[in-house]
Amino acid sequence: MNNKFILSFIFLVVLAAVSLVLFNTQTLQSTTVPDTTTTTVPDTTTTTVPDTTTTTVPDTTTTTVPDTTTTTVPDTTTTTVPDTISDDSESVRIVEEKDDQQLLYIGPYLEFPGFEGSNQEALDLLVSNLPSVLIEVIGNKVLFINGCHQYALSLVSRCPYGVWDSSGTNPDGTKGAKWSLSIWISNRAFTAEESQDVLIHESAHAFSYLTRNCSNAENTSYRKDAWNYFGGEEEFADALVLYFGGSYNHYRLAGELTKAEIVYLTQFIDTCSTS
Repeated sequence: MNNKFILSFIFLVVLAAVSLVLFNTQTLQSTTVPDTTTTTVPDTTTTTVPDTTTTTVPDTTTTTVPDTTTTTVPDTTTTTVPDTISDDSESVRIVEEKDDQQLLYIGPYLEFPGFEGSNQEALDLLVSNLPSVLIEVIGNKVLFINGCHQYALSLVSRCPYGVWDSSGTNPDGTKGAKWSLSIWISNRAFTAEESQDVLIHESAHAFSYLTRNCSNAENTSYRKDAWNYFGGEEEFADALVLYFGGSYNHYRLAGELTKAEIVYLTQFIDTCSTS
């Protein structure tokens, strides 16, 4: 009897405990749980991206290029090239043998102070064409030098067109140089295109000097008589330039020769060229 009572009591206790547990569970489930806090997150921020930026590229720039400049080139210049040309392409020498050939002077004038030489060949040609009466008197006695006489240069501070040097004057003014009895025609005379008349002028000085012992009909010096007649040695030389067909005069102021002057010069030349 007692055991049944105890078991019944235990059963009741267990049942009560179960009931209590069920009750508490229901209570917990019925407890109002506040709604989950909702943070309103705005819609995803939308950045409006404009349509892809379109840069309008103009049509391809067209630069109008004028027609190719045309330089009229004359017919191809033909240069005769010698067989041998330098192998160095940075230094090429092309020589037209026929037209550009220049004979180099070889002779004693090379050692003369003031010798130029670039017109020596031209000067020699002019000398060969001097009036025969002058050539007969001075041709084999006078040196004809293309150069600038250094002492004359020091006297006038420029290279004279022409110089007659009877005594051979050194640059310092001393005498006895190898070029005594010499006529110097400078490049300046050739550049001025007066070389022929200057040569006749200086040849007149040589003629006058080499015939200085010639006498006139009065047995006086024909040379000194000519100085008196024309006004000096330089004026006499200018008169001979005119007499032999030239025109360049530097000292004569009287103009063309008079008939009387022509007669005088003819007599002078005829007398002194044969004496």
